[in-house]
Amino acid sequence: MERFLLLWDEIDDWTGAGRHLVAAAAAELAAYSGPLLSAGSALALWFFMPHSHINAALLGLTATLWGGYRKSLPDA
Repeated sequence: MERFLLLWDEIDDWTGAGRHLVAAAAAELAAYSGPLLSAGSALALWFFMPHSHINAALLGLTATLWGGYRKSLPDA
């Protein structure tokens, strides 16, 4: 019975660690979603509206700068 409890404790520790890693990865992906969506819309604008290349370039530049600035801010 003691071996079963030790095994159960190990399994519980590993699943807790895995749950923490998945939650951290999801939080990181959520932080990048805004700049990625802006960059994606800039890329779509670049390809689908050739007369608006300057608008697409400005949109992509703004998304990149905002994403970099947001990552440099201290956590609240």
